[in-house]
Amino acid sequence: MQHGLRVGVVLFIASEVMFFFAFFWAYFHSSMPILSLVANKVWPPEGILPLETWDLPFFNTLILLTSGATVTVAHHAVKAGDREKLIKYLTLTVILGFLFVGTQAYEYVHADFKLTQGIYPSTFYLATGFHGFHVIVGAIFLTVCLFRAKAGHFKPNQHVGFEAAAWYWHFVDVVWLFLFCWVYVWGSFGFVFPE
Repeated sequence: MQHGLRVGVVLFIASEVMFFFAFFWAYFHSSMPILSLVANKVWPPEGILPLETWDLPFFNTLILLTSGATVTVAHHAVKAGDREKLIKYLTLTVILGFLFVGTQAYEYVHADFKLTQGIYPSTFYLATGFHGFHVIVGAIFLTVCLFRAKAGHFKPNQHVGFEAAAWYWHFVDVVWLFLFCWVYVWGSFGFVFPE
């Protein structure tokens, strides 16, 4: 049964990868004139001031990567039977997850562009917003695991629910790294393409 549950989680995460692939494709398709029917000559489009990559987005990247490390420590703790360490690091992971969401919301409110200003904001908010939704789901998933850990539900050889949450959280981390590299770093360079 545990094997079947693990396979199910892997298949679910694979389906989520396809969603994000579609969002990344929309971004690339719009930003590269060789792919785009619109043939944008400047990316980001004129009038759009992208977010400062090495400010809040980088801070959020550090938050999420740290949460990936804390959930890994919690996973090792459950396998070692160290309930106290599991609870401590799982609590820290949940706090970091919700801190990421709060920072993302702050970033959205203070962005110099709005959703209605064209293709750049549309693809930006679609990709980062869908990722943010996944962070919220993952943080809730881990919060449930935290309550279960406090109740003593997880054992070194029986913790598939927590393992699924940890895998999902790592998936969210990896997707963010792609988002940060392509949408924030690459997308903020300011390209001018020849006609």
